[in-house]
Amino acid sequence: MLSYDPVSKRLGSYLIDAGLLTQFQVDVALNDQEATGMRFGDIVVERGWVKRQTIEYLTRKIIEMERKLGEPLAQGLIETRYSRQKRPK
Repeated sequence: MLSYDPVSKRLGSYLIDAGLLTQFQVDVALNDQEATGMRFGDIVVERGWVKRQTIEYLTRKIIEMERKLGEPLAQGLIETRYSRQKRPK
């Protein structure tokens, strides 16, 4: 069962709590993220560690939970996703 603490947790922490990733995998993905600029979720999917549907589901749940609690992180995630959708191709 996930332990919900949206103020201090990141997606990697939720995936560890769910037993889907190890701390080592999260550290590797964070290093990849720093080196490439890719999103954390995209990295773990590309590496084959987690399915895209799992990342999308968990992200939705985190955002819903943070909205209910009024956390600013949820707003930042929404704005980031919206701005990516609005980029010219």
